[in-house]
Amino acid sequence: MVAAGFSSLALALAVATAARHSSASPVQLSARNNGAPSAVIANGTVEGVVLPSFNQHAFLGIPYAQPPVGDLRLRRARSRETPFEGGKVAATSYSPFCPGIGADDYGYELSEDCLTLNIVRPAGVAEDDKLPVGVWVHGGSFSMGGSGDIRYNGSYVVQRSVEMDKPIMFVSANYRVSSLGFMSSDELRAEGNVNLGLYDLRLALGWLQDNLEAFGGDPSKVTFWGESAGAAAISYELLSYGLTSTNLFRGAILESGSPTGRPLATADMIQPRFEQVVASAGCNGTADVLACLRALPLEAFNASASAFSWNPVLDGGIIPEYSSDSIRRNAFVKVPLLIGTNTDEGTAFATKGIETDDELAASLQAYYPKLTNSSTARLLELYPNDPSKGSPFGSGDGLVSTGVQDKRSNALTGDLRYIAGKRLLAEKYAAAGQPVFSYRFNQPAENTTLDSGVPHFQEVAYVFGVPYKTANTLGTRPGDKELSRLMMSQWVSFIHDGTPNNHGIDGAPEWPDYRTSPSNYVYTRQQSTVEKDDFREAGIDFIKGLGWELSA
Repeated sequence: MVAAGFSSLALALAVATAARHSSASPVQLSARNNGAPSAVIANGTVEGVVLPSFNQHAFLGIPYAQPPVGDLRLRRARSRETPFEGGKVAATSYSPFCPGIGADDYGYELSEDCLTLNIVRPAGVAEDDKLPVGVWVHGGSFSMGGSGDIRYNGSYVVQRSVEMDKPIMFVSANYRVSSLGFMSSDELRAEGNVNLGLYDLRLALGWLQDNLEAFGGDPSKVTFWGESAGAAAISYELLSYGLTSTNLFRGAILESGSPTGRPLATADMIQPRFEQVVASAGCNGTADVLACLRALPLEAFNASASAFSWNPVLDGGIIPEYSSDSIRRNAFVKVPLLIGTNTDEGTAFATKGIETDDELAASLQAYYPKLTNSSTARLLELYPNDPSKGSPFGSGDGLVSTGVQDKRSNALTGDLRYIAGKRLLAEKYAAAGQPVFSYRFNQPAENTTLDSGVPHFQEVAYVFGVPYKTANTLGTRPGDKELSRLMMSQWVSFIHDGTPNNHGIDGAPEWPDYRTSPSNYVYTRQQSTVEKDDFREAGIDFIKGLGWELSA
């Protein structure tokens, strides 16, 4: 692996000139076009860049759809059917992020012309090499983020795959987020134009099926891989249209995301928001309010639409019904899974300052409006006001600094939104005969406070092996580098072979298949282990049975 530092980062990212994160120091352009790689697809020639420090090729910012601008705003993305201008496109830098709202966008350029994907491969790959492919989907609460985020630099994963003699190709894709990707209303539903960000990803998968071979990839060996909202998006694809099989991917990696922890907004909740946007934008009284919204400058559109959070909704397609119903009926795409969560998922999301049972009950029902009083009371029984049983787990009787019952709130939030859904999916897929490899990431970052424990997103730096400092950083303590190497190797093994156990790391425990041993691989920098996946069994079993009460 190359030495850490921002000059190496520039190489790994092919120095995306259009986007720089505000926390990064200025870097020098180090990728080069001498002997630039190219691939010929139906639209023309895609010209990439050489990453000499990694001995890799990168094709960055490849358009996979028509730009969703003008009258194509708030519509499902359309395939790009016309040739590239001049017969070729320079895929030499990441495109802007799709416009969103949130800290993950800070320091990056935003543009509606954002439906692009990136391919990183080992140098020397020929068209007929047919490499397995990992397709990364970033998180960000469906509100922010982009594939050019420096934390999602795939060069280290590809480099590790070559070291293992299991070369893979890394792909990452932009999709529309926030109001442009997930605004919903009766009017949009009538057009079939909701859940646009999810349909963007499905179109990107289709583009890869048509074009991967030109880059040396194998369209029959695609693993769909994401974290948080990215993992939730993939889980919706697993349940899409009520299908039980697909040719779009052969496996899935879900880091801290499932289809059952996030409530799906109903039309009666969404429509008033949409009508406020229409009024704020000055589109009230127009003959066609959608045409009015589509004609607005982006700044004017965002000034109205960004006041609200927009998330996936039931649409009869990618989300055909409540996910809990699809899972109960075994109406899901059957593929091998690598799936897991972090120990203290709830510390990043739970309501803080909780002092009483009533305050905790109110916070749960505010997030899950269909949760009944009796179910809420039962949850409080199963998760008692005992700090020693709260999250951060294993932190003893002491309280966190924010509230007397905040450890209880953290525990409930993590299990409701992430951990119960993970266990439910693992159980159902294993029962359906699919290989399932479940993990629990239990390593605090070196810049994590005691109040946070092992929170959401903490594993990402270890999986990607990025050596530079970010807000969620890979540590420099003894064992951090080795833990990252193990995780990268297991992820590569799963993408290449369909099992994480062909990693080549001496002394690492065997990762059990959930079908024969319902267990978690537990990651720590001192020594990773295997545990039975039965912690908080009564509480998690109850959550798994709540179904429609979680509106998920």
